[in-house]
Amino acid sequence: MEKFKNLKQRISLFYVEDNALFVVDEINRVIEFDENLLLKRGFKLKFIPNRPSERAVKIDNDILAIGAKNYISVWDLKSKKHLANFKREDEVLSVGIDKNYMVSGGTNGKIELYNLKILSKVATLAKHRDFINDLAIDSDMNEVYAGCYDKAVLFINSVSFIKKERYLHIKEVKKIEKKDNLISADKISDIIKWNVFKQDKKDRVDFYKEFRDFWIDEDFLVVLGQNKIMVYDLEKEVILNDNFLEVGKADKIVVFGKFLLFSDLNGVIFKVDLFKDERLLLDYILKEDFKSAYELIDKNPFLRRSAGFNRLERMVELIIKRAKQLFETDRTEAIKLLDKLLVVPQLRSKIEEIIKHFSEIVKFKHAIKSGNYALAYMLANSYPLLKETKYYEILEKKWQFAFEKALRLINEGKISEAKEILEPFMAVPEKLPLIEFLLKKAEIIRLLREKLAKRDFKGFFDLVKTHPELKLTKEYMNVLKYAQNLYKKAQELIKQEEFEKAKKVAAVLIEIEPFKDKGYNILKRAEIGLKFLEFLAQKEYEKAIELAEMYTFLKELKSYKEFMKQLNEDFQKAEMLIKEGKTTEAFANIEKYRNRFLINRINEISKIS
Repeated sequence: MEKFKNLKQRISLFYVEDNALFVVDEINRVIEFDENLLLKRGFKLKFIPNRPSERAVKIDNDILAIGAKNYISVWDLKSKKHLANFKREDEVLSVGIDKNYMVSGGTNGKIELYNLKILSKVATLAKHRDFINDLAIDSDMNEVYAGCYDKAVLFINSVSFIKKERYLHIKEVKKIEKKDNLISADKISDIIKWNVFKQDKKDRVDFYKEFRDFWIDEDFLVVLGQNKIMVYDLEKEVILNDNFLEVGKADKIVVFGKFLLFSDLNGVIFKVDLFKDERLLLDYILKEDFKSAYELIDKNPFLRRSAGFNRLERMVELIIKRAKQLFETDRTEAIKLLDKLLVVPQLRSKIEEIIKHFSEIVKFKHAIKSGNYALAYMLANSYPLLKETKYYEILEKKWQFAFEKALRLINEGKISEAKEILEPFMAVPEKLPLIEFLLKKAEIIRLLREKLAKRDFKGFFDLVKTHPELKLTKEYMNVLKYAQNLYKKAQELIKQEEFEKAKKVAAVLIEIEPFKDKGYNILKRAEIGLKFLEFLAQKEYEKAIELAEMYTFLKELKSYKEFMKQLNEDFQKAEMLIKEGKTTEAFANIEKYRNRFLINRINEISKIS
């Protein structure tokens, strides 16, 4: 950690776009750095000082919005041109900006929407009972997200004005941001990763540290407490390091390329090279000091993104693979090889399991070779890693060969010869019920195969229900595997809006007893999807929106997103026409959307001046 810059004024915003880092301070100085942290330019905007403790300074697509007192000032960063000032009736606490629109929130709880193309307020989206501490906007989906003083997170559709309130946080919400995930944080660093379609949490982690800021960096969430930085994996949903760096009274944070930067309350910016230890990691790998290598990665999770980490993972895989082979010829050497990994706490349980299971591989191999299948299966059940070996595959092939041969012999009336073939497997507890069933009721197995050949799954599972021993057959296992793949295909067909095809797949799944409920679920979704497309085609937009609100999976469909995009473009065009005084033309363009869901937005458009 080293001091990077001292701006002598508290930082209000770090922002990254197109390999550039923007810094905005409380007196509205804007400083831009390139990917090497070299200064590109800097300038000061003429506007009243902002308050860095609030979330009222945001940038998107070279547009900067600054909220201070009861004004929001909008600027074009490329030209440094002032675009507009907007006045609120209360004190501005937060702004959100994305492509064509901006939102603002304040002490009176109103969330106001502005069209940046015409530089005009176009709607009051919602009124909340408490302060709006932060805002995020997603123009593509026409959604606005708000974090509030009373612990609420609001989900507001900027076209329909539908608002949903969720109270999941412990304390007041301090920040909310939408990138690949929607993330919100409260006063004590209670962090929620949201499902934006269901307005519910996907995951939650509590750090119980005074919250200052967070930064979403791909699949990492970097959380800044007052004096500590924590790193969380958003994809795996685990804390990677809850004490990544002790930083004193820090204020704002950003990850920019290979650098992590944070500022303090006095405007001093500190810099950390996240990959400075990669050379040390490579040295540990070269020395095969795996304990030190993994300790280094635990300390700095960002090294997981380095070439050094990939090399480490490959080395570990190769050592494990080599050790498994060695267990067949020299157990002592195999364990000696694995000892290098056994000292790594993260790998210890995995390595101990490998040693325990593969120590039996010689006995396992010999049992198969000598025909002692009872012992072989007992070892495989006691040491499941042996089931991943080629020898277990050979064992199962021997069983299937014996089973098929015995079945042919029984069909020919050669019962004694069939028993002789099956004799080596009769001492295997999990095979015995099927063997006894085969010897007594071979015709049922033939019938089961006939049902399967005809794809008569209902008949197939009727037989299984009557004769549970059939669950031990390869046919039963294969049907379950087939159904699982079919279910995955059906889910993809729903996503691709191939609803008729999904219905056909669902009809098959419904006949496969263990997948019956899943089949009905797919069928229901397909029928709802078809109804949704029908409403869109017939321009029954009220019914389409109502259906999407009832069944949120529709909001993930391409058709819904395209509908909302078109809706957004039409309303934006109407707003521009109103601004130009072309009122009749404006309302002619949006008249088709007049319904109970969209009437509020239509009414708001008429108020544009």
